[in-house]
Amino acid sequence: MERKLLAVVAADMVGFSRLIEDDEINLLSRQKNQLNTIIKPEIENYNGEIIKTTGDGFLAIFPSALDAVQSSVSIQNEISENELEKTNDKKIRYRIGIHVGDVVMDDGDIFGNTVNIASRLESIADAGNICITNDVYQSIKSLKSLIIENIGEQFLKNISQKVQVYKINILEDDIKQIQENHLLTEANQETRFCSSSDGTIIAYASIGNGPPILKAPNFMSSLEHDWRNPVWTHIYRYLAKDHTFYRFDQRGNGVSDLNPENINFEYFVDDMRAVVDAANIEKFPIFGVSQGCAVSIAYAYYNPEKVTHLILSGGFARGRAKRGTADFDQKIELEKNMILNGWENENPAFRQFFTSTMIPDGTKEQMDAFNNVMKISTSAENAVRIQSANDQIDVSELLPLLDIPTLILHNINDARVPISESKFMAANIKNSKFVPLNGNNHVILEGDEGWPIFKEELKNFLKQ
Repeated sequence: MERKLLAVVAADMVGFSRLIEDDEINLLSRQKNQLNTIIKPEIENYNGEIIKTTGDGFLAIFPSALDAVQSSVSIQNEISENELEKTNDKKIRYRIGIHVGDVVMDDGDIFGNTVNIASRLESIADAGNICITNDVYQSIKSLKSLIIENIGEQFLKNISQKVQVYKINILEDDIKQIQENHLLTEANQETRFCSSSDGTIIAYASIGNGPPILKAPNFMSSLEHDWRNPVWTHIYRYLAKDHTFYRFDQRGNGVSDLNPENINFEYFVDDMRAVVDAANIEKFPIFGVSQGCAVSIAYAYYNPEKVTHLILSGGFARGRAKRGTADFDQKIELEKNMILNGWENENPAFRQFFTSTMIPDGTKEQMDAFNNVMKISTSAENAVRIQSANDQIDVSELLPLLDIPTLILHNINDARVPISESKFMAANIKNSKFVPLNGNNHVILEGDEGWPIFKEELKNFLKQ
């Protein structure tokens, strides 16, 4: 093994899974062409070397931070120009992270903390842009041609200490144009990490422009993969159309910490506090779905000066253990065994059972996407822990104490959470508005009869 001082560039294609599902042959052909005509030549032009390519990115080394930055800037500019004629949802874009430090080289591969930091930096870079550490910045800060923004100390996943990060903004005009495009994708969101009070790392993202709106997390989420999921994209695009839309992966989900010591309701609420504080959001409405409604209620009660409105959809204030449901213990034990034995299987039989209670009227595409995100977002063990925590939720005592405008929506024949739970919330939250919607789904789908009503009610409510 050999140790060298090198600059490491980690790059990753944004939305690779979504793009390859859409048109695999075309995407792989374009990717190969860009690798051979743009990426490799520009890395060689600046004395760099590709160590490895992955399905959706590459890892390269350079003798200096200056070479690494100049090569990366050229790559981003050329790929942007190459993709100019593509629509927003079809564009290939890369995120790039750069760090400089000691690297262990062994049998053609590289290892060490420098590599880890570069890879984690890439995950918080904007699409088409570059994130660098302070060590890299000190080597290139005299370059007047670059627009460099200090975004402060950042939590990086699986890195124990905060890292000072700078962002090189290459495609500002292009990004503004993309943000005006209504067909937003995960490529348009900005991802960051923060720490909850027990040290659990929480991933959050923002997208769009305008006044803030925050979505509370529900059972399963993935900041990236939700954008491939037709169960959610219509809601996200609608909320980001006129707002800066914030959301986060619940602990144990997505790109948040997948092995948290604590999974309980109190920490679900604390995670929201951590995100709000890290993102510096002031005076905002909260949108909650399912369990996210109870988290929203608790956060709003303890932070009334921050929350302007509550939008509660398909939700509950009382988990299943608190509703006096007959045969509750037997039903929960059965579901627990099904999760542990079927959640992670290639055969989606159990996940299909679960999906059928969430979106019974969904299309095959929507059901397949929901089945898939379950397996991607969290483990079977976490799913049981989260489900158990949700079953024990009870914020009913907080309802009459709220003094925040509240809109409550629920599909009449919701197959997962009975509409009686939303009626209970409406009866106990003063001056709340309850809107029943025709439908059987737990999550309001784009094709549901209630979707146009949902949009209209939300728009009018937020004007108050």
